[in-house]
Order: sequence, then C-alpha cells, then structure tokens
Amino acid sequence: MINIREYELLTLETGAYRDIELDILKETLAAWKESPGKPYELIELRDGRVLAGFCLFYRSPNTEYTFDIHTFVVGRDYRNKAVGPRLLELLDDEIARRERYAVVRVETSRLKESAIGDSFFNINSFQTIGHIPGFYELDNDYYIYVRSVSALARAAASEQSISEHAPIVDPPPNKP
Repeated sequence: MINIREYELLTLETGAYRDIELDILKETLAAWKESPGKPYELIELRDGRVLAGFCLFYRSPNTEYTFDIHTFVVGRDYRNKAVGPRLLELLDDEIARRERYAVVRVETSRLKESAIGDSFFNINSFQTIGHIPGFYELDNDYYIYVRSVSALARAAASEQSISEHAPIVDPPPNKP
C-alpha cells in the first residue's frame, strides 16, 4: 500500500515548495493513487526502504508525443548524487517503451532545481526554452526546460554501454 504522506514529507524536507504547491501535490498524488496512469504516473527510487526521490509525470493534453514532469523531487540527503540522473533515466526508459520519439518538458523554479542538484536540468541534457528572472521572488527565477527522448537513441546507448562493460577475453593462443 502506497503511503502518500511519505512523498509529501520528502517534498517538504527540500524546503523548495510553498504551502499551495504542497496542497496541489497532495491532490495530484491522491488522483494518482485513485487511478494510476490517468493521467499521472509515478516513478520512485528508494535507498532500501527509504524514499530517495520521485517523479510524477503525464502526457501533455492535446499532444501526441509530449510529456510533462509535474513534480521531480530528490531527498535532501541525495542532492547532487545519482538519484536525480537515475530518475531521469527511468523516466526516459518508460517513455521510450511507449513512443519512438517524445519531448519531455519541465517547468520549475531555481529553488526547486537547486534542491535536486546544481544546474541539474542543463547538466542532464535539457535545453532552457524559457527563463523569467525573479518570477517567484528575488533570486527565485522561473525556468522551462525541454529535451527529447528517442527509443532508437536509448537502444543505441544501451548497446554501447553493454559493449563498453563487456568482459575482456584474451584470444586463444596460437597453436603451432
């Protein structure tokens, strides 16, 4: 049984979300719990039994191949570590299973992004397509990021990763 409170507490501990945003997250998590995948989907990462991070996403309305990240949270103890990139990898894998090509968008604030990791989205191949300085408050800018996901590119990257990590086998010795 999923405990929605666990996701709320992880989000709250980041210090990046306002009360109204936490209320919206509660409503979204409740909608997801009631009917997973309609429209929200959840990906999570755990460190043992401890929730380390999660991503709520959905197919953008009136689009064929665009997905929006609703909420992307990494626990305070996992900031600037592998949790954020791994969540993105799982998100890409999930989307690539459904679509040959897709666009992933995220709207966020400087404060929320910093809670995940320094320049997290740009470092992870997102392009900035919108930026409004001081939108939320001084030094808390608004950003829109986008990146593409291709099933073909994911397969090629996976294949390359496998060949890079393949064990090195010595050729059989030459026999006279």
